[in-house]
Amino acid sequence: MIGIARCAAVSSAVAAHGLDAVVIVHPTNVAYAAGFHATPFERLIALVLTPAGEVRLVVPSLEEEAAAAVDGRLFVWEDADGPAAALTAGLAGLPANAKIGIEHEFLSVARLGLLQSVLPHAEFSDFGPALVELRVTKDADELALIAAAAEVADHVVGEVAANAVRRGVTESEASMACAQAYEAAGGRVQGRPLVLAGPRAALPHGSPDATPFEAGGFVLCDFVFTVDGYWSDITRTFVIGEPDARQREMFDVVRAAQLAAVAVVAPGVTAATIDRAARAVIEDAGFGKYFVHRTGHGIGLDVHEAPYLNAANEEPLRAGMVVTIEPGVYIPGVGGVRIEDVVVVTEDGHDVLTHYPIALAV
Repeated sequence: MIGIARCAAVSSAVAAHGLDAVVIVHPTNVAYAAGFHATPFERLIALVLTPAGEVRLVVPSLEEEAAAAVDGRLFVWEDADGPAAALTAGLAGLPANAKIGIEHEFLSVARLGLLQSVLPHAEFSDFGPALVELRVTKDADELALIAAAAEVADHVVGEVAANAVRRGVTESEASMACAQAYEAAGGRVQGRPLVLAGPRAALPHGSPDATPFEAGGFVLCDFVFTVDGYWSDITRTFVIGEPDARQREMFDVVRAAQLAAVAVVAPGVTAATIDRAARAVIEDAGFGKYFVHRTGHGIGLDVHEAPYLNAANEEPLRAGMVVTIEPGVYIPGVGGVRIEDVVVVTEDGHDVLTHYPIALAV
């Protein structure tokens, strides 16, 4: 039913834009519109939707069984043949000069060339912003899945903090413990969970290696998890043993910045306002040059999606949007602190979905 409802919403947008069809290839846009989750790698998966709500799904043969659950027509192609014939069949019946919506951000030049070879007189335009607009607010089913992912995230952070954040354990070992804990809870991780120790915690997007945890050192844990395709994102920063005065100051400033940003989350408040709320606290404390990224991002079927909470985005938030709030301070040679929670915009304010305690002590 979810796929049917969202196909109808996308089809309505196709009609509103005066298009004869839209061709969607980005996996999470396909999942949103049709309820079909797949990892296509180099193989073409294309969802064709018309204003009348007709659903046509072009898939490689290895996805045929999974795609059979989609309420629409399937056009299956074999590796030996390539996707051209299946795509041609999937676009059959459209006017020769059809107006086709595509995703400029995600459709490769090669795939666009394939579309143009099938419909050489068609006019192609960017439908990506319309998909962003549809996806940016979440319905009740989506919010429930994000909340479920956040609940498991809280549990996994607790497991890792209790059992893996201790002297002598390496970043890679703690990262593996996180992945195992989440899979045991029925979830899935994206790549390697991020765990960074000591001065390496100053790398906002570092990669875990064999660096061991040491007494008195920071441990930064940034974990993203999914439940049925919807993600949560949580970051906690710890110190093994007794933190020193500088570590406490960094932590307290970041925590104050996060609280300031969360406090202003509400419908009508702009993304830039939230970024400024966090950044002002950090700048006033003298750490401005060490806050090197945006304050947060939207989250849903993608870990990073609209709206993006940066100083240039004057888009007002709306009820149903879900964002992360994650200010950070990163000092080379010392370490870094980031604190992140998932926050949903409600009709009268906000709710925080991740609840693992925020404290330096493990």
